[in-house]
Amino acid sequence: MARFKHLSLSDRIAIQSMLSSRLSLAAIARHLGRDHRTITREVLNYRTFLFLGALGRASNNCAKLHGCRRKSLCSRCVKTRVLCALCDKCNEVCPDFEPAHCPQIERPPFCCNGCHKSRNCSLKRFRYDAEKAHDKARQRLRDVRSGVSLSQAQLDRTDQIVSPLIRKGQSIHHIYFSHKDELFCSEKTLYSLIDSGLLSARNLDLPRKTRRKPPHLKRAFKVDRSCRKDRTFEDYLAFLAEHPDLVATQMDSVVPSLEGHKVLLTLFWPQAQFLLAFLRDHNTARSVSEAFDHLDDLLGRPAFERLFPLLLTDNGSEFSNPDALELQGRTRVFYCDPLHSNQKSPIERAHEFIRAVLPKGSSFDSLSQDDCRLLCSHVNSYRRQSLQGKSPFEVFAFLYGDHILARLGLTHISADEVTLTPRLLEQPH
Repeated sequence: MARFKHLSLSDRIAIQSMLSSRLSLAAIARHLGRDHRTITREVLNYRTFLFLGALGRASNNCAKLHGCRRKSLCSRCVKTRVLCALCDKCNEVCPDFEPAHCPQIERPPFCCNGCHKSRNCSLKRFRYDAEKAHDKARQRLRDVRSGVSLSQAQLDRTDQIVSPLIRKGQSIHHIYFSHKDELFCSEKTLYSLIDSGLLSARNLDLPRKTRRKPPHLKRAFKVDRSCRKDRTFEDYLAFLAEHPDLVATQMDSVVPSLEGHKVLLTLFWPQAQFLLAFLRDHNTARSVSEAFDHLDDLLGRPAFERLFPLLLTDNGSEFSNPDALELQGRTRVFYCDPLHSNQKSPIERAHEFIRAVLPKGSSFDSLSQDDCRLLCSHVNSYRRQSLQGKSPFEVFAFLYGDHILARLGLTHISADEVTLTPRLLEQPH
């Protein structure tokens, strides 16, 4: 199968010929040795729009065309006294106009090549023409290779919008979705502008993932060494198979480099990409159970059970007292397999946002719970590509309600004010 090669004119002539012979797109792809998606994109991108009417008939895209007996809708039809369906102004003036939907162009092959009705069809049509398609493809290729096509005024305006927000720690994706109506280019072009040095922001200003070798783990004290019994990852998958409507909240800890100091308990809802962080004085099982008791009192038992039907966590000693977390059946706790943090990878990736504000090596001793709430407000107001440009704050509010967010003490941060650098906790608040 040909890969990474542009279609030639002879390929396109073959496509046109086989479309006229009513071959399927999959059959054409097999004949040319291409992926069927390549042929589909070729037809959709380079087909030619036609609205010319038919032999002896004006163009008319009304679904009620056949059987319509209306007359005298416009001045021309009043004079000629012919059916309005035969007039090219019918679609503009008829109050009962309803656009037609031709299945030939709305599903494969997406064009009218090979249609036996094309000679007498007066509807809007698409036809694949090899020479026109080849000209369009070559022109598109030239445009792509010609570089950025922005005027100096557009470039200056783009720089004014994008560069200050990048320096706040925002990503290109977040900025683009917040200001796509004001920008003059695509998200990908913004990266090209920065890479080419056309904006005042530079590549070094973009958020980057910290890559460091993890420290050696020491054996920690466990409250209940048999805590994994009936709570393994295999048990978790079996439980989900019996209760497919439940979604687990993932739980973990963020620990500073110095032992015996304050740590963070993090909770993450994957379906909303929503992150919570709670400050604890020590990384112990008791501090985790106290945090959950506080959440139970704060939210109320019905809301607590709705938010935490399941908990998925790792094998850290701070999570080795599941009975205290499952008090009175308020939740169910399951554990990932040892050394398999990929089984809860969403929360591991979410920790990157915390590390953007609290880099590895920094101490949490000077933090307060208000600082954690501020950090979570900014993180959850940050738009995500996985949420189609929405922020976790918006999705969580839709799923669970604004009143839950109010009880948690979180506030929505406007897109331009989101800050994900250490300066966030240095600012007065």
